[in-house]
Amino acid sequence: MAVEAKEKGNAAFASGDYAKAAKQFTMAIRFDKTNHVLFSNRSAAYSGCGKYEEALADANRCVKMAPKWGKGYGRKGAALTGLGQGGEA
Repeated sequence: MAVEAKEKGNAAFASGDYAKAAKQFTMAIRFDKTNHVLFSNRSAAYSGCGKYEEALADANRCVKMAPKWGKGYGRKGAALTGLGQGGEA
């Protein structure tokens, strides 16, 4: 189920439907709360929707789960930039 929801989320994100992508990634997270990639993907989707607080929360969770995975820090930077705090990224 998590894989299917992730694939649907990726497809929605690729088509620019960020709200649908966020919903699909949320569903995937319900099935797999330990996958840092899902939090990263949902962070990107939230940023696409302009929901930067939520994007930052997911980016922080991703970084905490996988501190050596650089993409999480990129998501955090994008969320902070959206919040007008890019200098803190």
